[in-house]
Amino acid sequence: MAQRLAGSSSQYLRQHSHQLVDWFPYGDEAFEQARLRDVPVMLSIGYAACHWCHVMSHESFDDSEIAALLNENFVAIKVDREEHPLVDDTYMLATQALTGAGGWPMTIFTLPDGRTVHAGTYYPKEPRGKTPSFRQVLNAVHEAWETKRAGLVEQAQMLAEHLAELGSRQSALLSLQSQQPADQAFSTALDRWMAAGKPEGGFTPAPKFPPTWALKTLSRAVITEPQRAEEAFEAAATHLEAIFLGGLQDHVDGGFARYCVDANWSVPHFEKMLYDNAGLLSLAARTSVLAAEMALKGQGDTAQRAQKLAGLAQRSAQGIITFLEEELLTNSSSTPALAASLDADSSRDGHQVEGAYYTLNREEIAQVTDPLIQRLPKGLLRFGPVAEDPQNFCFSLLRTPEASELEVLQELREQMRTLRRSRIMPIRDEKVIAGWNGLAIEALCEAALLLEAPDALKLAAQAAESVWQMQWDQQNKRLARVSFAGAATHANEGTLQDYSALALGFLALHQATGQQQWAQRAKDLLGRAADFVDPESGVPRDTVQSDARITAQRSSIAAVTVLDDAMPASGALYAKALAVQALQSMAAGEYTDADAAALESARGLSAHALALASEAPTQVATALEVQCIISSPVHYLAISQWDSDQAKRVRSVAMSLGINVRHDPSLPHADQGLQIQPCREELCQIPVLGIEGLFSLFSAPKNA
Repeated sequence: MAQRLAGSSSQYLRQHSHQLVDWFPYGDEAFEQARLRDVPVMLSIGYAACHWCHVMSHESFDDSEIAALLNENFVAIKVDREEHPLVDDTYMLATQALTGAGGWPMTIFTLPDGRTVHAGTYYPKEPRGKTPSFRQVLNAVHEAWETKRAGLVEQAQMLAEHLAELGSRQSALLSLQSQQPADQAFSTALDRWMAAGKPEGGFTPAPKFPPTWALKTLSRAVITEPQRAEEAFEAAATHLEAIFLGGLQDHVDGGFARYCVDANWSVPHFEKMLYDNAGLLSLAARTSVLAAEMALKGQGDTAQRAQKLAGLAQRSAQGIITFLEEELLTNSSSTPALAASLDADSSRDGHQVEGAYYTLNREEIAQVTDPLIQRLPKGLLRFGPVAEDPQNFCFSLLRTPEASELEVLQELREQMRTLRRSRIMPIRDEKVIAGWNGLAIEALCEAALLLEAPDALKLAAQAAESVWQMQWDQQNKRLARVSFAGAATHANEGTLQDYSALALGFLALHQATGQQQWAQRAKDLLGRAADFVDPESGVPRDTVQSDARITAQRSSIAAVTVLDDAMPASGALYAKALAVQALQSMAAGEYTDADAAALESARGLSAHALALASEAPTQVATALEVQCIISSPVHYLAISQWDSDQAKRVRSVAMSLGINVRHDPSLPHADQGLQIQPCREELCQIPVLGIEGLFSLFSAPKNA
């Protein structure tokens, strides 16, 4: 029965182990049972922090009559999308093709070979408007299976052929070519981003997801596009202020929710994911540096806005670091790493309620504000009502606080923190995902160097060592995607995203610490990642070998993620890892023919961004960043000083742009001030003086 799920590495699966549904985990056994019993399969796909997954679980899967229906007429499979990303991606494509929308929970009905016959998302226990009840859907699929099976098989085959065509089209995106050089493509993308921005921040209507990867790439313009720096900054600042001030951020304990449900960034969907916080930490750290530069060279209101944003971003970054250490670091004494997520729901009055840990009612608002009421700044705080529960409110900021307001704001946070500590914490999904940790390790290293935060570097090294010890099989040179309670699931090999993101994290640690072991480990990861590239087409695949159900759904087309979504596209991450590794070797004077080949591969794997910059800049933002790094007039710098204020400023700006820096006290005329020798590939130029000399390099004509 559902006890098959009790020992799972997935918190999501364990949440269903008490039910009467005869759940199977995803795998060959379940589909073989369907074949032997001659019944269809019902896959329920979700994840531990998903609120509506919990709702459907309570309404339907806890119901004994629905459990009996499922057990009699179906084989029921629970899938954690985070453990099986390609399974999730495949059935998401099927769901979107059949319904025009997607999301979680995802409810899929398939033939015993895995081909989809019907799909949807959340189904209520009772009919709701045009949405049928889950019981009605079960009965309808069962009836069709018994009386119209030939039609179901035909429909499933037509859908499989359609998904194969979609996969072929996505892979074909990587072959797109453009004669447009990277700087022109970036300028085009900048135009599109500035035109698409909403007045309230973000590029889309509600729900509001942070466009993290696009903003990371867009923000480069503050330095690399000196003629457009101010307009680019103003455009980016609107998005960044919305993200750092609104309800997306947990202003009490730090960290960020997945998205906001309203257009004004007031009410979050409360789950907290590691990958979101990793990306936003990197964005916040870079913003603190680039906004500080704009504050120095901007004028009037722009300079003032930039100065405030720099401080806001720095505080947000430190909040994420604290959140990662205090709330996501696993409890393993020997191998602590970063857990996948915190649930959206927590217990209130014996019931699981979305946001119960984070929201306040009017009485609680008075409780935390009354002691400070005379000192609370006017027009700073916002307690926004939760749409589905207008008796409870979320805390956020309406504007950037002044320096004089930070002390009382911190006291208010402490009052709210004390109140929270009397509540039951949301449940944490303890599984450790290699790639998500890799993104966090990279971001922590950036924050450590850009914000001079040694606690971030310590946490990065701790997580990196733990993931390596738990999830890398040294004998077979394989990376497990997931570990749980200190043990890895080696049967579930990491995806290209896992290998690439973890390699980037290790390369960031090598840059931050100078320790060679991290460069070697990154080399091992990328050595295996090379096996993910189809030798005939040169197209990378998300996995080395798909299982039978994925092949049945998508034919033999190699699946690869080309476009950014909540996470960077795996192909772009792989390109970035290859480029960073090659450029680090270049900066260290250890550049080989293999590095040159890797850099050329990175250029080719991200070239589609040049062709798509005008049509879909947000979807190719990471690939476009790779193109910008490779085509930059500067790949690495040698500087005559290391610890002076000017040298620290140069190092921070350079790191924000992906430029390596090394110390060379032998540079000529070092006594006249900071000397900077810019280098591109294996050619170094005449040294320039000071940070203004560095900025001047981006005003010169760029290399294509």
